[in-house]
Amino acid sequence: MRTIARNAGELRSPRAVLDLAVLGVVSERARTTTEVIAVVKRIGGTRFQPTGDVIAGRIAGLAEAGLLVPAAGAGADARWRPSAAGRAHVERLLMIPGGSPGSALATVCACLKICFLDLLEPAERDAVIGDLRAGHRRALHEARAALTGCPCRCSFVQRYLARDVERWEAELCWLEALASEVAAARSYRP
Repeated sequence: MRTIARNAGELRSPRAVLDLAVLGVVSERARTTTEVIAVVKRIGGTRFQPTGDVIAGRIAGLAEAGLLVPAAGAGADARWRPSAAGRAHVERLLMIPGGSPGSALATVCACLKICFLDLLEPAERDAVIGDLRAGHRRALHEARAALTGCPCRCSFVQRYLARDVERWEAELCWLEALASEVAAARSYRP
């Protein structure tokens, strides 16, 4: 079992997040560049919207580095899949801690990690979900401290800070439920 890596800084760059997105998407099945762009944009939602040119450029960079290889076709019709080194790279990226879930990039990382949990072994899934839960617990603690410690007593400031606490509580509750589902699926024996 691998443990969560300690090089959190590595996933704080947009390039590494894009690597995770592209390699994760083609790990499910081989896809054309056009398909990869569409799926990355869909998964990223409003939080992560690199342009098609940026995604295509990153696909070319990953192919040049030997992390992506054509599964079928050539040129614009190529269907990309990760090489063995690409699979190892995406698994390593998944195992890097995401940092504070309050930052925009860390939020995207958490989204991608959850989306690509299927790429990991059960113990590694547990480690990733555990790391995400720990980060959310810290964010909840910080939100509660901000609410109770804010010297501004304006009603809307207090309402906003209370809403932030509620949001982190809901996120953490969802992650706890996900952890339970993953554990139940692992222990289920048909």
